[in-house]
Amino acid sequence: MTEEKKEKKPQKRMTATHAAASIGPMVKEFIAGTNRARKEGTHKLAYTFICCHHEEILRAMDVLPVWTENFAGVCGAKRDAERFMQRAESLGLSRSLCTYALCGIGYDQWREELGETPPDAPWGGQARPDFMIQTGQILCDPRAKWYQASQQFMPDIPIYNIDLPYPLFQRDRDHREILGYYHRYIVKELRGLIAFVEKMTGKKMDYDRLSERVDLSDRIWNLVHETYELRKAKPSPMGTGDAMNTMVPLNFMMATQESYNFFSDLKKELKEKIAKGEGEVEEEKYRLMWGGGLPAWYALNDFNYFNSKGATFPVETTYRLVMPLDEMDLPKTSDPVERLAWRWLGYWTFWYDKARKRPGSEPDVERLINWVEEYDIDGIVVHQAFSCRTWHVGLIWQLKQLAKIYKPIPILMMGSGGQKEKTNREVPSLILESDIIDITSYSEIDTRNKIDAFIETLESVRTNRAA
Repeated sequence: MTEEKKEKKPQKRMTATHAAASIGPMVKEFIAGTNRARKEGTHKLAYTFICCHHEEILRAMDVLPVWTENFAGVCGAKRDAERFMQRAESLGLSRSLCTYALCGIGYDQWREELGETPPDAPWGGQARPDFMIQTGQILCDPRAKWYQASQQFMPDIPIYNIDLPYPLFQRDRDHREILGYYHRYIVKELRGLIAFVEKMTGKKMDYDRLSERVDLSDRIWNLVHETYELRKAKPSPMGTGDAMNTMVPLNFMMATQESYNFFSDLKKELKEKIAKGEGEVEEEKYRLMWGGGLPAWYALNDFNYFNSKGATFPVETTYRLVMPLDEMDLPKTSDPVERLAWRWLGYWTFWYDKARKRPGSEPDVERLINWVEEYDIDGIVVHQAFSCRTWHVGLIWQLKQLAKIYKPIPILMMGSGGQKEKTNREVPSLILESDIIDITSYSEIDTRNKIDAFIETLESVRTNRAA
């Protein structure tokens, strides 16, 4: 066995909002809650993934989700993922695979080998599940195999696979022509999941209770959208660094009153900051978009480095997983399962109509264009995580497409002094490269040098624009 050790703890990232500062204890508590439930036998526990639109089903049946990706992220943020990844490597798995999965598989193998939590596991460790729910969502291949790998060490734990597809974008075809087929398919998949959970828990689904959970999630969706829209203000009251924390109650606490209360408090706090003219940075010079890629969880302090240069991130595509429900054009239904399926399809197809109207555009590019304009963005930063290919594929292509639209083109203007040359908007981009939790891929010196050079570019563009 390769030597198992922890990395040096990272410097704690400074948050700009009180709400973001409360997230650490919140995550620690729901991890601790699953361990208490395992010990006391109060709830069934389910390994599962985020962004799958089935959390309401689990919570309606008193099943506690065990968020395996979140725990891997916690290990990464605490720089304590290496020993678990080394475990997975010793089993014959390559470091080039998803490091979330490697961390989780290594952890499961070690816990099962010991018969107890591995020593000094972050925040008490990840509880053993009663069952596992996996889905690839057309975008993440490791999700379809991760739990199967872990099942080698937990042969008594059943797995249920749920298929959640969505129609891929076609420029010459309206997705609504086939949306009904996809909706019927997803409803069937969700009903199959309900039947499986009923078997695992020995309880029948209370559909009135499920409907209440879906109602609550809908309110949270709209509240999150309203809250994040406040970040358009100048100066912006909250950046992506904090959003990487506030994504927790959105992605891991959906359909709970705690999540609704959190975003109510955050909305109030941002409004107060705007009224006082307080921004994420004291003197806002550059407004950036986090244009894609999961963050390097061990290096969130890089956001503070951007802030020290006068740069703020009013918007991000990563974990921005809500769109206003009233703009999704969803059919009305009283069936909570059908509502879950429509919301899923509405989210994934949200940008399709706008993309068709712009020649050469694609939904992900259209989203970038819209937010560049709406949030008055000066530059875009993306993170290419080496081991997360399925989620990060296409990022460089998106930047190239965006550059075609915002390429500086000389335009002759007539003024009192004769002809003057003006250019349209220029939006430079920065590509950071490392990994989500594998710190061996990261160089702080190289990263900071890239940021410095990017800031110089932004300043040059800003100066030219002012001239």
